[in-house]
Amino acid sequence: MSFPSPPAVALLYRSWARQSVCRKHALLRYMSHSSVVHPKELLHAKSTGHAPPDVTFESLGVGAPIAAALRAAFPDVQQPTTMQRKMISAVVGKQDILLQDFTGTGKSFGLLLGLLSKPRISRYDSKKGKDHATKGITTLLIVPHRDLAYQFLHWLHHMLTSAGEPAPYSLASIAQVLVRGSPPENLTNSSPRILEAIVNPSSSRVSVLREYPPHILIATPTALMDVLRKEPEVLQLSTLLTVVVDEVDSLLQVVPQKGSKYAREKVDRLNEKHPAVLKTVLDILYTNAKTGASQPLRKRLLEMKLAPIHRPQLIMLSATMRNRLRTAFFGAYGWFRRGQVLKLIKASSSSRPAHGLNRTITHHVLVMSQDGSVKNIAGARKARVPTPSDSSEPVSSCVDEDEEEFIFDEDEDALLDDETDTDMLQAPPVFTPGMLEALLVVPATTSVRRVIFELNQLGVNAHGLDLVDNEAGRAHLLSKNSDIPDENPTLLVSTLATTRGIDFPALTHVFLLGLPEGRTGDVYQHVAGRVGRFGRRGKVITILEGRRENEGKKGKVSVRDDSKKMDMMLKKLGIPATKLEHFD
Repeated sequence: MSFPSPPAVALLYRSWARQSVCRKHALLRYMSHSSVVHPKELLHAKSTGHAPPDVTFESLGVGAPIAAALRAAFPDVQQPTTMQRKMISAVVGKQDILLQDFTGTGKSFGLLLGLLSKPRISRYDSKKGKDHATKGITTLLIVPHRDLAYQFLHWLHHMLTSAGEPAPYSLASIAQVLVRGSPPENLTNSSPRILEAIVNPSSSRVSVLREYPPHILIATPTALMDVLRKEPEVLQLSTLLTVVVDEVDSLLQVVPQKGSKYAREKVDRLNEKHPAVLKTVLDILYTNAKTGASQPLRKRLLEMKLAPIHRPQLIMLSATMRNRLRTAFFGAYGWFRRGQVLKLIKASSSSRPAHGLNRTITHHVLVMSQDGSVKNIAGARKARVPTPSDSSEPVSSCVDEDEEEFIFDEDEDALLDDETDTDMLQAPPVFTPGMLEALLVVPATTSVRRVIFELNQLGVNAHGLDLVDNEAGRAHLLSKNSDIPDENPTLLVSTLATTRGIDFPALTHVFLLGLPEGRTGDVYQHVAGRVGRFGRRGKVITILEGRRENEGKKGKVSVRDDSKKMDMMLKKLGIPATKLEHFD
């Protein structure tokens, strides 16, 4: 399958860059509005009872030293968001948690603060006594890809260095990242403290996990299984108190409820032949609550005293979890126990669409025909003319009290109140908005390096999304100091798989190349959710090929129309496509 060429992307990029400079003053006014709570908003906050001033990170269970480091590293963080108020105290506790909320509500940051505040567990040999106790791994944080692991590590490093240069292995004693890929010795542009905290399962440095066991181990399922199968004694998971799976629905494939019998049987056979790595990991750590069955490797690790004897707290979270998957946690997988799970579930409302994307995002779809012309997708509406109220009022309003709720069938636990829209806009953002930047998301089959090379040749300031060894890519996790848009802003390039869950504080535009793969609607929500965070404005521009015919080996002609599929997906999500000027 072919995709729009880099010159087409470069054309859009230059148009966006010109507009960013021409609108500099309007942008700066908007940015100052984004980071300041106006008197009118404070009045609205008091009337709705949101963001109570007496709720602090400390009152939710975050340790005082951690809260102090947080404020030193991120001065704009004053109060926890609605999601963080619900989440942090639950994470610090011991109850299992099933959390589903929209993108951009502070889930990952709140999760990290809660995990840091959990008590550190030590282990000791009964023959030597407690005086010879050594600290063990308290939390296992499982993520779908290494860039998300690096993001957590980068946040921690920023908090740690806010008080000065940390001592050797000070970061590694708090958190380490276990991922496949480039070993630390091949990385040259990162801080020594960062490099000490990165472990490759095939590297000789894997022993650092035993010598300096971290409070929090952040790992991908594949890297974790590499170590569990080869050197399980390195991990020493007997002290494990909590297991967290972030973006859980991207790591498990559940048999679709709809579709043909053939499609369902195909997924069944695939799961049986190649079980998800995450399933294997969790089966090692947990006995099936429904059947009582234990995985063979779990029995072996228990005999070696390398697996947790007492059941660890289990936390699952994502912005998109299908009901069939949630049900499987209690049934087919048996990891959760009925009636013993705290469910923080986002309720839908009339003020926020069911897809959960912020209403400050505009969605554009451009279709490229075979003759090279580019047009807006059929049915796209005209862009709404901004009104004066857009710069003086919260972008969205509070929800009705009689809202419809997304609920689970298994238990009746507390739902997450839909306070996010207003509360997030009134509270100071986690990061200060800075220079404009954009993200280009390409299909997994596309060579990211090749795309970057071609864009650079065309004069585009393109960089890969490398959060460890690429300073240009890594810098976008934190706010910029400059308040003037650059004439040649950065275009980050990544794939769908490595974009999910990453927080870009100053991101204003996402360019999506081609129709999203897999569960199209879910994937689009995660990609589009990279912008419009904390009430800021953003644009998502999808670039597709038009209707085309392909002739098969036997002369059979097949027709593919990505624009029609995209139109159906957007309508299903309730997202209207908006016309992009100059492409009528």
